[in-house]
Amino acid sequence: MKETRGYEYTTDLLVIGCGFSGMWAAMRAKDFLDDVLVVDKGPRDWGGLGGLSGGDMIVKQPDMNLDDLLDDLVYYYDGLADQRILGQILTQSYERFMDFENWGHKFVRNDKGELCFIPQRALDHMRYYYYHPYGMGGIEKARLLKQECEKRGVRRLGRTVITDVVTDGDRVTGAVGFHAQSGVPVFIKARAVLLATNTGGWKPSYHQNTPASEGVSIAWNAGCAMRNFEFWKVWNVPVDFAWEGQTGLLPKGARFLNNKGEDFMRKYSPKFGAKADPHYNTRGMVCEVRAGNGPIVFDCSQMKPEDVETMRPRAGWMGLNDKKLRAMGIDFFAQKLQWMPQVRHTYGGIVADLDGSTAVKGLYAAGLARNPDPGVYMGGWATCITATTGYCAGEAAAHFVQGHDAVAFDRAYAEDKVNGLLKYLGRDGIAPKDVIADMREVMSAPDIALMKTGQGLTHGLDRVAEVREEFAPRMGARDAHELAKLFEAQSTILLTDLSLTAALTRKESRAGHFREDFPERDNAHWLKWIEQKMVDGRRELHTVPVPVNEYPIKPYRYYMDNFTWPEHRHAG
Repeated sequence: MKETRGYEYTTDLLVIGCGFSGMWAAMRAKDFLDDVLVVDKGPRDWGGLGGLSGGDMIVKQPDMNLDDLLDDLVYYYDGLADQRILGQILTQSYERFMDFENWGHKFVRNDKGELCFIPQRALDHMRYYYYHPYGMGGIEKARLLKQECEKRGVRRLGRTVITDVVTDGDRVTGAVGFHAQSGVPVFIKARAVLLATNTGGWKPSYHQNTPASEGVSIAWNAGCAMRNFEFWKVWNVPVDFAWEGQTGLLPKGARFLNNKGEDFMRKYSPKFGAKADPHYNTRGMVCEVRAGNGPIVFDCSQMKPEDVETMRPRAGWMGLNDKKLRAMGIDFFAQKLQWMPQVRHTYGGIVADLDGSTAVKGLYAAGLARNPDPGVYMGGWATCITATTGYCAGEAAAHFVQGHDAVAFDRAYAEDKVNGLLKYLGRDGIAPKDVIADMREVMSAPDIALMKTGQGLTHGLDRVAEVREEFAPRMGARDAHELAKLFEAQSTILLTDLSLTAALTRKESRAGHFREDFPERDNAHWLKWIEQKMVDGRRELHTVPVPVNEYPIKPYRYYMDNFTWPEHRHAG
């Protein structure tokens, strides 16, 4: 076979993904290794999704008791909590918080010098600390992380799509992909690889366009076990534009109203109202629309003027958004604007140990490539997870490299992998964006996105199989950019399959997963995780009981019990 020419790199540790978790991992690994290389499909200095966030951060402050915070999480996650990893994340959060402050990132403090925070989801101890001006926190954190990477001499490579990790059958030896602008193959020899890619999503709106699904393909094809794919993020968004920040706005007095002007979430949860995860609020929206009380609007009129001033974005994409909207005569804080539910991305991820090591020797995972959440979200939690798991996995991967000699990189195998994708380059065919749109349409069906039913999930899987078998093989890519989209499309098909399969398997309701045909929690059968893995070319699905007897907090209360939903007749 003729050798495929391409770009070649060699490094001690390859980090895939230059977002927050990838940069934390690379920085920490560089404390121990001579060479660390970070690659990203976006620009080298982009900074990933974290740069688009508010940059808020949940932190266990020194005066807090760990068991109190764990108790909140076990309650919020309806018992489906991996307390080992959650405890480690919380325990390490303060050091990472202080790293940010020591680099010059100042979280907001009051006149007494006390840190300001916003309580999350009406929980007793979970709270996030924020940056001002609002809208700049993520941008500023991304800038500081890139600055620290540069100080340490971390190499960063942009516009590079990684498609597969390469192994010798036992251990990772590197990765293969292609340049996203030229289509030239890229071969990277590495003594360890760390995935920090995000696992994937359905690209519903412009600021959610980047969490495609390459991460799930890379991990799945490498042989990693995957967990929690029955949980995906359903968010509330304005109908006509994107907006970030409801997790801070709702505790400060913002409300969701039906067409009668009612704060309708009080019907479904007198205790919490809308101060809950969007999965609960969107279920309430569905119930209201079914009752003829739609559309739903977001109302900030009861917020204090000083809180509006704090929460109005001043810079970044959010600041630009606000400026353009006001130029059009739309003031987010002064008008009642129509909102809708939107499916965004998976909560599923790679099964990994406390240090980030996966079942594949030399392959590590960090940040949102992992699976710490069962589908319910808190503001500032992602920043906490990316910082702590990135730091920890970077250190562990570095120690692995120090303890193992380099092994041979199978160039022929790598070429075969990349050539399997490059064959689509320059070929006419179905546009990858149309396949991604198909998967987004599947996930947006009401009996899949929000109020899941066995019939809806089964129909969705039938459509996924049809697209995979009939349309995916006929895709084409006119250029390298479209080839990157083609890989995203293939990966999104896999992601959708994994998600619907897991959701159909879990015949109960819990946390972010609501089965309208199984609306009750079933601890006897489902206090367990669903894991999927590729074994000898075939999918293997199994369950893993939550080891509550080994954990400090035994589930005794459940967040979902604060909500009551009306019964609804459904087919199947």
